[in-house]
Amino acid sequence: MAFSREMQISVHRGVMFALGGGAGLALWALGDNWDAPAFSAPLYLALFTFVAVYSAVVLALAGPVSTARALGGALLLAVPVTALVSLAGLRHVVATDLLDDPVMLSVIAVLVFFATPFLLVWVQAVADWRRYAALFDAAWTMVVRYGVAWGFVGVFWLVAFLSNALLELVDIDLIDQMLQIDWVAFGVTGAVLGLGLAVVYELRQTISPYLILRLLRLLVPVVLVVVGVFLAAVPFRGLSELFGEFSAAGTLMGAAIAAITLISTALDKDDAAAVSTRGIRLATRGLALLLPLLTGLAVWAVVLRVRQYGWTPDRVLAVCVAVFLLTYGLGYCGSVLGRRGWGGRIRMVNVAMALAVIGASALWLTPVLNAYRISTNSQVARFSGGRSTLDQLDLWAMQHKWGRAGQAGVARLEAMAAEVDNTELLARINAVRSQSNAYLFKKAVQARQAPGDAQTLAQLMAVRPQGASLTAETFEGLAFYRMTQWLDGCHRPLADGRPGCVMVRGDFAPLSDAKTQGIVLFLDELGQVRGNHVMLRPGAGLKVSKVYDPVSGLWPTLPEAAIAKVLDGAFDIRPSGGNALFVDGSVLVPGN
Repeated sequence: MAFSREMQISVHRGVMFALGGGAGLALWALGDNWDAPAFSAPLYLALFTFVAVYSAVVLALAGPVSTARALGGALLLAVPVTALVSLAGLRHVVATDLLDDPVMLSVIAVLVFFATPFLLVWVQAVADWRRYAALFDAAWTMVVRYGVAWGFVGVFWLVAFLSNALLELVDIDLIDQMLQIDWVAFGVTGAVLGLGLAVVYELRQTISPYLILRLLRLLVPVVLVVVGVFLAAVPFRGLSELFGEFSAAGTLMGAAIAAITLISTALDKDDAAAVSTRGIRLATRGLALLLPLLTGLAVWAVVLRVRQYGWTPDRVLAVCVAVFLLTYGLGYCGSVLGRRGWGGRIRMVNVAMALAVIGASALWLTPVLNAYRISTNSQVARFSGGRSTLDQLDLWAMQHKWGRAGQAGVARLEAMAAEVDNTELLARINAVRSQSNAYLFKKAVQARQAPGDAQTLAQLMAVRPQGASLTAETFEGLAFYRMTQWLDGCHRPLADGRPGCVMVRGDFAPLSDAKTQGIVLFLDELGQVRGNHVMLRPGAGLKVSKVYDPVSGLWPTLPEAAIAKVLDGAFDIRPSGGNALFVDGSVLVPGN
């Protein structure tokens, strides 16, 4: 019996509604019973992974293929991903700790995202699984379907909350009572998502990636100009300035991903659909030529960070991403060097790189590429070799985040500390094992460091006028970050070699004498002088505030010479409203 078009649409919507609702309820049930005795940690991890991946893939496949084929086809991805995640869970003493690792979750998401279009095309036509046009359509259609459907979910909940607010005006709180039931919220969210996916597929001729792709093409010349100006300015700025912060690597990789996306959208699924406007086509080619330079800088930025501080899981992932982006860049650049067919060659690069990303993501979940082991070996080797300090050793992450490999690394450090009688390292290891909260562990470490830091600060910080002195007790109760700020400043030498810090005693604030207050000047990481007013409050510790210049109306930073002048006595304390410190053309008073 043949169903009418309207009946087919209704049935499909009902099926997607049920699939989405079932997925939401299943995830709620797992979340609500994560600590149930019936579930061992490995079993729970496997169940959660399977339900999450299987549900997402089924909803992506259903529509382009029949529901029955979607249910069966999704197993081809959900089962191996579940197996790989279960294998990765063995890295932890408690397998479910894997779900707290954003790096691991990111890799799993990338694996599923890149593999699903291949699966969708394979389920539709086995022979086409590597055909770029089919993969391009599948990937972008999936992105648009999910994007619009999640937008529909957001609108649904907005309407629900507004409806509840309206009904509460007449003392009807039925919606509010329903929304407070967790399983209802999960089930409804999933059901609405499934319904949205069904409707978006029905309107695939109207709600298609076509508009998005056409709009993105217009950004190619803009990005080309920005990237060109950036690369032209790099030699004038210098690489050392560019790579001063790790965020530079993230920015470079983000720009590279944007460029790769725009080039791919401009070339579309084939030459017939690709951009034909001469200017944008030339801009696309130019951006492809510049891409190796951009991605090469991203690789170098991450490598420099690794050389400075060693490996961590975040940096292992960053290097992998940067290397893949560089490979993309080299492939794109090589493709456009030929006069004819360069668009087709770039499409071939996209297919090859997508498969490579899938393979590398799967490898990440196996013992072959264990970021915890790589990171632990790096950090232990750097510390034992004297290339890092105890403060740079992330014992908390090793013990509580890096699984069995990290805990084994802590044990190795403990054995090393016992051999050389490193009492501070042993104390920290004992604290990190007994403390389940990262913040409390940090506070415990700071409490142990505070007396020694205060003593060091009292020794390094000069006091003016001559004859005044400091003791460790002066800094009792000083916030740890302030202590670190001032110590770092003292350890930065002036041009003549003297420590980059000084305290000037004086009656700067009313109701307190010069013995209980002063202005501290110290060098910051940029080589500028910053100031704090400090006042000892009996029984309440230290009160610290920034200094202010009432003449200029600024919270000033001074040149390095200001500290040298204070040390040499070239300053004055005299009234300016209240008493102020006059040095190097600035007037400094306590800020509020």
